[in-house]
Amino acid sequence: MTSQSLDYTKKAFQLTALSLALALSGCGGGSTVDSVAPAPGTGGNGNTGNNGNNNGDGNGDGEVAETLNISALTLLDTNGDMTRVVSGLGATASVKVTDAKGNGVSGALVTFNGEGVKFGTTNGAVLTNTDGVASISVMPSSITDTGSYSLTASASFKDNTASTGTYNYSLQSVNIVLDNLQVGESTLESGSSTILTLETKDTVTNQFQNDVSVNFTTTCGTFENSNVISSNQGNVSTTYNAIDSNGNLCEGKQTLTAVTANNTTTVKRIDINIKSIKASSIVYTTSNSVVLGAKNSGSSSSGQIEFTVYSNGRPAANQLVELDLVKSPIDLSFISQGNRDTTSLKSDALGKVTVNLYPGNIPGPVEIKATLKSNESVFALAKNIAVATGRPTQKGISLAVEKNVLSANYIDSTSVSIYLTDRQGNFVPDGTVVSFVAEGGTITPNCATTNGRCSATFTSQNPRPSNGRASVIAYVEGDKAYTDIDGDNAYTAGIDKLLDNIGDFFRDDNEDLKYNPGEFVYRKPQPTNLESTKCAISTLFQPNIPNFNLPGTTNFTECDNGLSTVLRAQLIMGFADETPTFAKMVNSAGGISFELYGNSMQTVSMPSETSLSLSVEDKTPDNELDCNAEFISGELTVPRLVSLQRVDGTTGKNLFESSKDVRYEIEKSGCVNGDVIKLTVTTPTPSSKSTTVRLF
Repeated sequence: MTSQSLDYTKKAFQLTALSLALALSGCGGGSTVDSVAPAPGTGGNGNTGNNGNNNGDGNGDGEVAETLNISALTLLDTNGDMTRVVSGLGATASVKVTDAKGNGVSGALVTFNGEGVKFGTTNGAVLTNTDGVASISVMPSSITDTGSYSLTASASFKDNTASTGTYNYSLQSVNIVLDNLQVGESTLESGSSTILTLETKDTVTNQFQNDVSVNFTTTCGTFENSNVISSNQGNVSTTYNAIDSNGNLCEGKQTLTAVTANNTTTVKRIDINIKSIKASSIVYTTSNSVVLGAKNSGSSSSGQIEFTVYSNGRPAANQLVELDLVKSPIDLSFISQGNRDTTSLKSDALGKVTVNLYPGNIPGPVEIKATLKSNESVFALAKNIAVATGRPTQKGISLAVEKNVLSANYIDSTSVSIYLTDRQGNFVPDGTVVSFVAEGGTITPNCATTNGRCSATFTSQNPRPSNGRASVIAYVEGDKAYTDIDGDNAYTAGIDKLLDNIGDFFRDDNEDLKYNPGEFVYRKPQPTNLESTKCAISTLFQPNIPNFNLPGTTNFTECDNGLSTVLRAQLIMGFADETPTFAKMVNSAGGISFELYGNSMQTVSMPSETSLSLSVEDKTPDNELDCNAEFISGELTVPRLVSLQRVDGTTGKNLFESSKDVRYEIEKSGCVNGDVIKLTVTTPTPSSKSTTVRLF
């Protein structure tokens, strides 16, 4: 039998079966015959083959429509014998499609359906040949499937259809062997590749078997395709690369393994030899600049840099690299603590050589040279390394605010920023934590620095101090300021000189420059190995407890001669009403002067950015004088930063009173009784209140 037609003379059994099927179809009986019903509403006398000309008179004067018949299914093995077993060698399914007269119908579409198998066409459909025969190859979907299933076929031609009955069959698993495993080259350069081939065969018939899935693995390396399906006489091929999945080179003896995807075959192995890796280049692969904190800076006490060794562009492992300190501060060590000597290290599995750095106290640039031991002409230099960043220092702390007089009766906020440097003027390490406390209102409890600065938010809310002034203090671990007498850039007690030695501190709420019970105080235990020394005097910006016995304790508080301390910086925040308070109003012939406050105690200005404006009305036109008035001194917009640090709590004198931020003078001319001069005071958000008063 060929793929075009059935040889009905070859097999008597086949001929008899087909003749019987055709005879049944000719009689119109059985499920293999599909007749076309008449069109709805046409009537007729039972001649269902009439066309639409039937007018219901029973004459049946239309043409007879075609009838489509389909034979029973046949399934033949590779020898042409009927079978109910589909093995890995496959089988052929066939039917014949005929018309009512038994003639073969050419060009009919026949669709085969069956489970556990795949057909010779993508959709399982073929057209009948000139004899009306449709044939298609049938293969198991899986070489291990041993299930039993049924096969059917349906035909369609000119809107007529016919279907076969079911044909039951079983699948037969295939026993596979992997044969003839070979490599193109048995010895490779590291990083190169070779082809790997084998064949898949049926162990029973020894014939090549296609559609077998084979998996490949290796002790080191990768495959272009690690899963390959055999085709074209059981051939399987893939490319082996002597580079692992991470891009690293392989070397030495490596084993390549092949096995079917379902592990039903014996594993096949073959060894190849890969030549030793030859380093060809070395690169400094630390991408960012490295800025190390000085020793005892509070930041990390070490750092790392990295070189990478390559062989023809691939990372090379186990390569010896010589490392030299070309340039560095004299107290920096590398590779291990205290080491400054030339040292050799091997590259790791990723080709990397990691170098540890241990900074000292002296700042400066660092340069390290890495050279291949196998080729001293190949080297790389590590640059953009420096020892720079130290701990915050007493002389390097600054506070800044957006505005310092807030609305007292509304929720008003401003940022408080702190700027920190080490004693060399460099940014302190990122992540340095600064803490805040406030006498009134609220403030963010802490912030962490980035590029030497960070910010907190101060808000005017309860508690609101009665005098409208709230002390805010920021503090952070750091170093005292000192004079480096011996020039080693490190503090040495007894040799170097401390400047303005500070110890414990307090928040100076009443601004009298000394600690009072109830004020926030911060104390550090005094180290036993340090000497006590005299403390610097306290200032409003830098409160300090100088040799003071705290109430209720027997400990005499002193400063020590150590370097470490808690740095502090204090500022005063103001709370002001939106209704102005006038004081010292003087109205003379030549002008008007007054002071403008944000509370009745006259300790704060109006809220920052409050604006002042004049309006003049000449109500005496008959005197031929024009009334004019203008400010000649004073801030028409209250500064964002008012100079608040003027209260002396020791004497009780209010030094803020009559300060430049609250004094105003207006010059007037041509104004007589009856004319009007008005002042409008407008506070900013959140109060945004305007108050107008008549000055003349």
